[in-house]
Amino acid sequence: MNDAILLLGPEREGAEALSGLGAVRVQTRGQIRAAVGDCLVEHLWVAPRADDLLPLVSFLGTDRCARRALRSQSVVVLEPLSSAQRAVYPELFRRILAPAEGVRLLPTEELVDVLAAPDAGDYLAGVAVDAASGVVVLYRGTLEPLIVPFAWFQRPGGGTAPDFSDFGVGDYGQTVRFGSYEAAASAILYEFDPEYRKRARARELGLDRSIGGSVRRLRIFRGLRQSDFPGISSKEIGRIERGDIQKPHAATLAAIAARLGVTVDELRSY
Repeated sequence: MNDAILLLGPEREGAEALSGLGAVRVQTRGQIRAAVGDCLVEHLWVAPRADDLLPLVSFLGTDRCARRALRSQSVVVLEPLSSAQRAVYPELFRRILAPAEGVRLLPTEELVDVLAAPDAGDYLAGVAVDAASGVVVLYRGTLEPLIVPFAWFQRPGGGTAPDFSDFGVGDYGQTVRFGSYEAAASAILYEFDPEYRKRARARELGLDRSIGGSVRRLRIFRGLRQSDFPGISSKEIGRIERGDIQKPHAATLAAIAARLGVTVDELRSY
């Protein structure tokens, strides 16, 4: 678990989407030194550009404590790294995630929501596909990787076949897409993460009879995206599904139910 989210680099025009991180902006060597402090502290650093990482790399290479601190840090870069950076940076940091050939991240606005969520590990921040090995690597909101074989997505039962050449994550980290095929992050985590499975079972005992859970289950069943609700933003649908909005306005709920082809009372039964 990270102690804080730190935003690297100067403030730039068009960076409004990053404000949702609630992050401390760090630019100078002194600010980096103050942020790192103890060698054992863990932070998540977000760098809009690859070059924004240079002050961090430079500072943390100055002494033994700094080098140990470097290995405790996780980094998200919003633009691709150079070939040299792709080779070096994974050796320097605990975890690093950046877009690349074969690697897709959530759109920035959605990624910010996932990284800042208290339960970030229950959502997906990115996905990588290695066709030669037949595996998908899912990156959780904590940047922890989860390896899933192609075969899991090709289970018997018919339906849409996954196209692993066309992929991405969406719905604020709740789904992964391969062509027209979609899989719920919750289903994947339930299968591959015993700790997540324990938490999910505990929730089921008390729980997810929430309206958000009903919306999410029926939406996925209908094959709809969070952006498929006219007049309601995908961000609002995501907040309802996550339980951030527990009592949607009546008009909003009616519009959601109509799009899903049910009444509001029927929606609550899913």
